[in-house]
Amino acid sequence: MPEEKIQRETYNSIIYSDKQWELLESKRLRALQILEMFSNESFIPYIYGSVARGNVHQDSDIDIIFLQNIPSYKIEFILHKNGYDQLFREIIMATPKDSIKLYIYLNELETITIPITKLEKNNIEFYDFGGKIEYQQLKNGTRVPGIDKRLVLIKPNATGHTEYPIIGREHLAAKEVNISLKTINERKKILLKREKMGKTGVFLKKEIGTNQTTEEVLKSLANSNAIIRKKLYLK
Repeated sequence: MPEEKIQRETYNSIIYSDKQWELLESKRLRALQILEMFSNESFIPYIYGSVARGNVHQDSDIDIIFLQNIPSYKIEFILHKNGYDQLFREIIMATPKDSIKLYIYLNELETITIPITKLEKNNIEFYDFGGKIEYQQLKNGTRVPGIDKRLVLIKPNATGHTEYPIIGREHLAAKEVNISLKTINERKKILLKREKMGKTGVFLKKEIGTNQTTEEVLKSLANSNAIIRKKLYLK
């Protein structure tokens, strides 16, 4: 797995080997299969991160996000209809100010995220920060610029990608990924803090039991937590 230490002075031009292109094609084909399930039902899912940029490795996650509010049971119904009977699900709220999200894990490397409460602009830009594409873009072979956990901008090209650290070049990075400078600086602050202190915890992380519905667990959480209750009421 590639080193995720924050980079400050690393400039590289990476030329992909045949093996790297084959791995990327394999990851994107799998992502396409997942997105296709939902696109066929008129939903708009996105793939984000290294699969959208192109700089994948063997253990790269296939991360799917829905940006619109969709009842979680509709997504779960589509998954069950396509043979995904055993789903590991969690409700996660990173901070008291963040949106509440449902995470559905198809396996160790494949995750679907559904917002339960409204995504604010900075929440949406988080996915553009890393690079995101929708079904048709993926099908067309589109790759987009994005910033990884090293705070390095990955810019795809015909032979691979170029990369440079965004620290000290935040304005340029914001233009490349088409998001606000505020979001760039917020993400930079979080990742620098993580480098210094190690992994930080989350405000809420609740596993959903096999025989429980997402709605049942949310109702229980709302009954015992005023912050969650307020979020759900205002969604």
